[in-house]
Amino acid sequence: MYEEEEEKKVIIYATTEKITTLEDGVRIDESLGADMDTWENEYRLEDFEYGSDYCPSEDSYRSLDNEYEDEIDIEYEGEFYSHDKDDPKMDVGAQYPHVIAFRRALSHYAITHDFEFDLGQSEPTRVTATCANRECNWRIHAAVAEDGVTFVVRTLQEKHTCCGINKSGNKHANKAWIADRIVDDLRKEGDVSAKELKRRIEMNFGMSLSYNRVWKAKELAIEEIYGKWKDSLVQVGALKEEIMRRNPGSVVELKTQPEVGKERHFQRFFVALGACTSGFLIGCRPYIGIDVCHLKNKWPGVLASATAIDGNNWMYPVAYSVMEVESEDSWEWFLTALHKAIGMPHGLVISSDMQKGLQNAIEKVYPLAEHRECMRHLFSNFKKQYHGDLFKFGLWGAARTYSPTRFAAFINEIEAECPAAIQYLRKDHNKLWSRSKFETIAKCDNLTNNIAETFNNWITEERSKPVVDLIDSIRQKVMMKFEQRKRIARSLKGPLVPKVADYIKQISRSLGGYDLRRSTDHCAEVQKSGIRWDVNLEAQECSCRAWQVKGVPCVHAAVFISSLRNASWENYVDPYFKVARLRIAYANGIATMPSKGEWLTLDLGYKMLPPILKRPAGRPRKNRIKSCDEPKKRSHKCTRCGQFGHHRKTCKNAVPSQDGEGTSHGEINQKLKAKRVTSKGKAGSKKRACPPSIFKLLQEENI
Repeated sequence: MYEEEEEKKVIIYATTEKITTLEDGVRIDESLGADMDTWENEYRLEDFEYGSDYCPSEDSYRSLDNEYEDEIDIEYEGEFYSHDKDDPKMDVGAQYPHVIAFRRALSHYAITHDFEFDLGQSEPTRVTATCANRECNWRIHAAVAEDGVTFVVRTLQEKHTCCGINKSGNKHANKAWIADRIVDDLRKEGDVSAKELKRRIEMNFGMSLSYNRVWKAKELAIEEIYGKWKDSLVQVGALKEEIMRRNPGSVVELKTQPEVGKERHFQRFFVALGACTSGFLIGCRPYIGIDVCHLKNKWPGVLASATAIDGNNWMYPVAYSVMEVESEDSWEWFLTALHKAIGMPHGLVISSDMQKGLQNAIEKVYPLAEHRECMRHLFSNFKKQYHGDLFKFGLWGAARTYSPTRFAAFINEIEAECPAAIQYLRKDHNKLWSRSKFETIAKCDNLTNNIAETFNNWITEERSKPVVDLIDSIRQKVMMKFEQRKRIARSLKGPLVPKVADYIKQISRSLGGYDLRRSTDHCAEVQKSGIRWDVNLEAQECSCRAWQVKGVPCVHAAVFISSLRNASWENYVDPYFKVARLRIAYANGIATMPSKGEWLTLDLGYKMLPPILKRPAGRPRKNRIKSCDEPKKRSHKCTRCGQFGHHRKTCKNAVPSQDGEGTSHGEINQKLKAKRVTSKGKAGSKKRACPPSIFKLLQEENI
């Protein structure tokens, strides 16, 4: 036994040359008398797999058998030491792949050891650096090796005796070094704000950085990940060809800005995968939500989407497109491509938020479609002018009711109090927004366009990528989502989808208080609290119209169905909500695609340039424009002194009156009361209280 263990230095080699490891662990040894020329002709590097049993780690090509490690010394031509970029070693003999790698490692080494250095020599073949503190004798010299590429540390003098300087910043923490630190975070997390990246670096390295430097470093890191901006759309033609070739039935459209010569600027790109369109036409309800969201990359374009809804109320992507701006022309181009992909299904419903130019585009391309307006956006605009419980409960009650009679009752109550509000709705919001006006073919009673908002939220991380990577990433997400839904649909048991099965269980527990009076085997009257509905099971109709619009039995029909012996609920549910139809929607899969470097090269006849950037006038906005119904931070204003930051009860400020003396609290209260009385008596006030008749209609609607 050794009294003291010897320290051994482990050297890890990496090489791009052919390795000297054969199958079954056989190694080249001088004692074997192997002919190297014969071996190189019979074995190639491609015959061996990385990470196999022949290699113990990714960083080492040493043999698995350590018995002869000390006896064999193999010369590797063009080798270099593998180094950790997060913890570089500045030792004599340390090797780096090239001069740039050494310079980056030297900068990171200086930052992590809290010092700065000056370059005495900085050439492609040699680099010499000394400590910026003249009293410190630290010095390092590295030069190129015999292969003309590898950089080797030749000399290293002294250790540092100077103090750390990182707290006030380090000149070596330039944008290139910062980009090298944040590139992995951007690869993993997608879009990370420059503010957050600045916070992470300052916390990890204990230094102070400017926001502008971090922002430029982020641009440099994004360029390293996705390539240069001017070359970001070179492969857009190959992407179009690859999608259409691998996915039969797909519709892919590319539009450029016409220019003279062999160069054109990108403008729009549309994708409708064949599996999505075919599944929508035969497996989903004819309902599409159209919406748009803004991109977060260098190009301030928009991403338009057409999203459907399957039988289980899941989001079903149909098509998406990248466009330069929201306009009537761009929307017409998008809808024309969508019409080419799905045609005009029977009973098609298009729901939207009334974007710029979209209404006119729908009337041109889909004149026969049922156009619905998102109720949430309608009410957000409506309450800017008319606010109060009367308009809130009255308008939402009119939107939620399925009965045309009750819709008219709600509207009449509002019109009796404020005729201008109804005139505003008829003029500016003349599309369908009430369930009482919905047709009964689509079997969807959605009042909002939330299904399209769901798609926008689903692709939030992808919106910061360049156009080609953005389109390919969305295709990949849709591919994975379809495969997941296909497995779920295959595993479902029972005839009905889970959402409908849960709905039937829920309404079956709330049938108390209803009286059933049967007329025939299929017709009956259902009554509660003096209100009566007639139900026809054979026609699947109820006088409340909820069954016809939704496609699933309402609570009144459930009372009749529950009274039947051995009744099967699946016979009274529309086929859209059955598991068989759900499986058809996800039957076709989306084809996989290799990396961009392996796509087919396509000659478009011209060079594709990035879109023309048009910066708007003025300073760019830092925060988005919030909707009027979003909560906003407000500073309280004191009603006594008029200053902000405190309440009247705690106000200690003296309030001068007209004669120069302070005003008492009693005088302030009298003035406030007089002001309230005056404001209440003003004519034309738009804030109205909700009358009892509105609440009565709401109670009857919930029966």
